[in-house]
Amino acid sequence: MVSSTINSFSENRLRVALPTNKSFTEFEPTQIHLAHEYMFLENIYSSLVEINPKNGMIQSGIASEFDWVGDDLRLMIRKGLKTRSGHEIDSDDVIFSLKRLLVLSGNTHGNFKDLVCPGIDLKSVAQTCSGIRKDGGNVILTAGKKKSFLLPMLAAADFSIIPKHAVDPKTLKIKDYSETSGAYSVTGLDSKGNIELEINKSHYHYSTDIAQKVSFVPIETKESGAALTAFKNNLVDHLMTSSGSQVEDLIRYASENSDVQAHPTQKIRTIVLVFTNRGEQELSQSQRRYIALKIKNAFSHIYSAAPGFENATEYFPALGAGGLSIPQQHELEKVWIDTQETKIPKFKLSIVRSGNTDQWSLPVKSEFPLVEIQTGRLAPSFIKYQRPDDEPHAYIVATDTGFFEDIGLISYSLSSGLLGLTLQERQEWLADYMSLDDRKIRIEKLQKLHFQALMKPVTVPLVVSPFVALTNKHWKMELSDLFANNQLWLIKHQ
Repeated sequence: MVSSTINSFSENRLRVALPTNKSFTEFEPTQIHLAHEYMFLENIYSSLVEINPKNGMIQSGIASEFDWVGDDLRLMIRKGLKTRSGHEIDSDDVIFSLKRLLVLSGNTHGNFKDLVCPGIDLKSVAQTCSGIRKDGGNVILTAGKKKSFLLPMLAAADFSIIPKHAVDPKTLKIKDYSETSGAYSVTGLDSKGNIELEINKSHYHYSTDIAQKVSFVPIETKESGAALTAFKNNLVDHLMTSSGSQVEDLIRYASENSDVQAHPTQKIRTIVLVFTNRGEQELSQSQRRYIALKIKNAFSHIYSAAPGFENATEYFPALGAGGLSIPQQHELEKVWIDTQETKIPKFKLSIVRSGNTDQWSLPVKSEFPLVEIQTGRLAPSFIKYQRPDDEPHAYIVATDTGFFEDIGLISYSLSSGLLGLTLQERQEWLADYMSLDDRKIRIEKLQKLHFQALMKPVTVPLVVSPFVALTNKHWKMELSDLFANNQLWLIKHQ
């Protein structure tokens, strides 16, 4: 095992645990539902702009420069960024990628269509949308008027720029993952089934200090400790901030091993109980609140001795955008104090979690013997159920939140059902939110939605913790503590 580490490090290869066995050809920027999908894609594709990992500010990406000129957002496409075959990424690739996103109608991080192509239902990338156009080497986006959150939206991996020639022109399916715009490109699979990546030396994040080759090692996640076991057995060098591992296990292991580096983010990982539309319809408010109270108590007990965890009362961090006001906090606290015991009918609960779910399901089952517990990989909003009775009344999931006004996160929270509302209500709320120019008014609107979801209750925060990544002693992480992203160019050999 030791020789394996030396060989891996000597060729500057980083072995990364990937908590899925799906083929790399199934990763698609317009259909991102799980964190590890996002993290894989952000390393092989780049977006027009990026979020600075240290301060959350917008910085250049594929667009080397950007500015507002009246109602137009002008983005100057960077010169010299090429794919592995030598194709230079240009404005045509950018226009194609943005239109492809709209045609496939799958972006989960912001309502881009309503900004740049209002009233237009794009059926093909050849169709004209006046809000997306080019001017020589520049791309111009017109959103009616200046929109402060358009740039942060463009930084999401949903808006990855994909070389036009790497996509099937008829189906718009990505056909060549070796031709990418990101810091790495896929070279294929090795004999063990690992996804092999190679550095793109023309990329603006290229450095000799980062891994020149990357192996994404598929990890079976039926057991939540599988990734950490692989790390302990020297089968991988790095566990991403989303590896299917239990946060408390990562913290403990790192504290007991001096040759391991841990990277904890701020406490932006919230485990939350969410009632679905079915749950709202079939369970009364008093029943939902009593169920939530018992589950909150169970999770408080589960994580009482776990390092890094604390009880949560809000979905968005209290000190961040969308956090409750002091009066709202007091009103919410009073409602929970006044919660009364009530009769609970049989209900269905989904546990959305990788690996063994006993840690969560068994305490819940002890509180509610009649509960029917199922496990899943996706939030119910992303699942098409064959029968209405198949939908759970509620689900428990761990998700990332944040301190900033993140339109991508807000949009994702809506589309995944984390903040309540029906599908139509979500679309109307987001369209209205994005039409507001005054940030103060937007934050008040977000705060009100957050408060309503907590009071109903639809959304019930249980506990909060950091995200945690690990590397062995040969690598040093400089990842962000503000976001759960896992850009591999921020991991350097030492």
